[in-house]
Amino acid sequence: MKEVLTKMMILIDDPNATPEDRATYMNITGGLTSTLRAIQDPDVTPEDRAAYIGIVKAMNGAVIATLAPSSKQSHAPQGPQWALRAVGENSAGLREFNAPQSAPEDPKDRKKIQKKIEETFKALQTAQDPNASPKERKDALKKVRQQIEALKSSEYLELMKEIKRYKPSAACAETVENRTRQVGWSDGSLWGLSGSSCAATVAAGASQERTEWHALFACVQRNPFSSCVDYVPED
Repeated sequence: MKEVLTKMMILIDDPNATPEDRATYMNITGGLTSTLRAIQDPDVTPEDRAAYIGIVKAMNGAVIATLAPSSKQSHAPQGPQWALRAVGENSAGLREFNAPQSAPEDPKDRKKIQKKIEETFKALQTAQDPNASPKERKDALKKVRQQIEALKSSEYLELMKEIKRYKPSAACAETVENRTRQVGWSDGSLWGLSGSSCAATVAAGASQERTEWHALFACVQRNPFSSCVDYVPED
């Protein structure tokens, strides 16, 4: 952890770093430090502490693999900086997960997001591991690509189209977009939709019983959002 944090601070201070790169480094630092604080919280349960430690290990592995010289040889889903950007977005999701104002409240939701973030970090590490089998790298890249391209997902685009029917606040639309970018479809999207900034939008959608999205909005309004993906319209 010390190695990763030290490297990030050096990169943040690099005068040649682009604003986009610097934001990525800050996201990684923020995700890691917020999780370390959570691990040290005297009120955290042993189960949550173990989950946080697992996330930190996976995150460290992903960052180290991304910065390793051998990572330049990996098959990039999009652009030479794909792995670093993906680590940064996942780290931003981790930072928001640890923030009191944005953290999921329901234990089922927390476990789902914890698991998704850890799995993505592990996939990023495997995708760049020269010792992994071709199939392991292919499967890992598929998982990472799904997150990188989440904002292009047809389901996400249809959800945003439905959300905009109810004239959401800018904060609601931005939160759903940010969580989708950070954690992917559908976990990130529904996490964003369940936030307080989208409460009025969710209530409006839940009141429209004749629409195909009604069941999803009603579920998010009443239940843990992690239980609602089955209500996403199939067509």
